[in-house]
Amino acid sequence: MSGRKLMGLLVVVLAALSLNMVSAQEKFTLSWITDLPGAEDIAAAFAKDNSNIEVRVDKVTFNEVFAQNQVRLGSGSSDLDIVSVDAPLVASYGSRGWLLALDDQFDQKQIDSWVDALYASGKYDGKLYAPPIWNSTQLLYINQDLFKASGVTPPAFDERWTWDQVTEAAQKLTKDTDDPAKAVWGFQFEQFNRIYQLQPVAQSLPAPVIGEDGLTVKGIIDSPEWVKAFTWFGSLHNTLNVSPKGTIDAGELFRTGKLAMFVAGPWRIGGFISDPPTFEWSAAPHPYWKEIKVPGDSWHLGVNAKTQHPAEAAAFVKYASSIEADRLWYASGVMWPAHKELLDELINDPANTEFPQKAFVVAANEAQYTEPRPLSVAYLEYEQILSETFEDIRNGADVQESLTTAADRIQKEMDKYKTQ
Repeated sequence: MSGRKLMGLLVVVLAALSLNMVSAQEKFTLSWITDLPGAEDIAAAFAKDNSNIEVRVDKVTFNEVFAQNQVRLGSGSSDLDIVSVDAPLVASYGSRGWLLALDDQFDQKQIDSWVDALYASGKYDGKLYAPPIWNSTQLLYINQDLFKASGVTPPAFDERWTWDQVTEAAQKLTKDTDDPAKAVWGFQFEQFNRIYQLQPVAQSLPAPVIGEDGLTVKGIIDSPEWVKAFTWFGSLHNTLNVSPKGTIDAGELFRTGKLAMFVAGPWRIGGFISDPPTFEWSAAPHPYWKEIKVPGDSWHLGVNAKTQHPAEAAAFVKYASSIEADRLWYASGVMWPAHKELLDELINDPANTEFPQKAFVVAANEAQYTEPRPLSVAYLEYEQILSETFEDIRNGADVQESLTTAADRIQKEMDKYKTQ
């Protein structure tokens, strides 16, 4: 080889090496707007194996997450890379083209490792747009002292009461409701006007909560089954008077000994253990009518379709939804595992054989029955109108009339999406 050719080859090699060095040293900064506890720990853990990628965690309030998403994603901005997506909004964001499809990032093994309902709620139109990072479930919290004082035997940790049994016990447990200082209430939902906790009241009859197309409610939420379910719900607050009305905090009522039973998520367990109430408490599986249906799902992560760093953002989302990251999320003390393996560990942990830690086992066992919130591009309208309706029923409004009006209002909003 001539000297000139050798020199030319050397130049090419050196140029290639130089490009590789630049590439290796290139730094990426990804923006993530969130309110999630533990987010900084996840970003730091990811950076250990991805030193060229910095995930900047911009902490805002819960409501600001949604507002920022709406403004930035809606305007086509590229300055948001990683998107925090509440489960019922995956369909809305996906349908608007705000998120990248991420199916090619996940193999079947990781998909199978998630709770089934969470995978379902991360998809839209057959594509995975937002894998799950958090989970939730619901259980029945019980004030053992109030049960003993009223001569009522509470359900065991593995005993699932029907709503009829809850109602019967609540009537016996309710005391002095005319005197706020002495009043003890039998039962309440923590989220007494949100479809999230109220959907199983209808679902377990069983009855659907939305049409299969995600855009139909007429003939569903005004059906005889829904009327039956929410006539019962209304009676708790009115004719039976075993559930408090008005603006209340069910968790605080329970903690102060003013509420004998309430439905809430596993996020309450840690607080009741670290700062125990003055009475003995326990937990039991979520009540039902005929079929077991338990509210579930929570936060997911997606990638902004307009990001300038799709590969890097997708790599972070893949890590943040892995079982390794799930352990860190759980260690934050607020979230609930999205992976079946971690739930099994809670169930089999020797430290959880007695109450109050036994409540972790109750909640983990419920994962197999979890149902995602209605999957609809019109979820926000659906939820808002139903919240108003549940408040009306809670305050004594006619159930059939309220649900018929709600169905008409929601259907009108959903029809707008059908024409887009």
